[in-house]
Amino acid sequence: MHRFIILVLIIGICGASNYITNGDFEQALTEGWLQSTSGTNTTITRGTNYHPDPDYEAHVRKYGSGTTGTGYATLYQIVDIPTTQIEFSVDAKLYAWDNHADAWAGTAVIIGYLDASNTLLGETRICARSAGCTWQNSANMHIIPAPDSSWHNYNFNINDELSNVPAVIPSQVQKIQVSLYSYTLSC
Repeated sequence: MHRFIILVLIIGICGASNYITNGDFEQALTEGWLQSTSGTNTTITRGTNYHPDPDYEAHVRKYGSGTTGTGYATLYQIVDIPTTQIEFSVDAKLYAWDNHADAWAGTAVIIGYLDASNTLLGETRICARSAGCTWQNSANMHIIPAPDSSWHNYNFNINDELSNVPAVIPSQVQKIQVSLYSYTLSC
C-alpha cells in the first residue's frame, strides 16, 4: 500500500509587521527569512496565486510516500521585541492529510518565545494536524487548531497568549521566532 502525506501552509503576515522583515512577502524570500528542510519532496515558494487578493503569500509544502515522506520544511525568522505587549496577526491556509495509520502530518504557523540567548522557552502553534499527530497542548506549547483548510485570520496579543503557555515567563521573552512549518512522519 502506498502511503501519502501532504501538507500545505500558505500565509501572509499582517500584524507585528513593524518587527518582521518582509512579513508581507512582497520581496524575495531571501529578504528577512531563513529556510531549512529535511527529507525529500519539500517546496518553499512565494506567489500571488495562493490567495484571491493580488498580494504575495508564502507557501511551505512537505509531502511524500512511504519513508520518503519523513521530514520537514520551514521558513522562519527571529526578531527582537521590546515587549510582549504586541499584536500578532496572520492570514493562513493550513492543510494536513495522510492516508496510513502509521503516518501523520502537521503544518503550522509557529510563534516561538525566546530568551536573550535564543533559547526556546515555549511556543504557540496555529496548526492543521492529521490523525496521529503528536502535537498536544502542554505547559510550553499552546495548540490553536485551524477550523478547516480555508483562509482564516488569526490574531492575538502576545502577552495575552502567553497565559496559554504557563511554562513561559513573559519577562524572559526577548525575541520571537515566526516559523511556517510543515512536518511529516511516514513509517
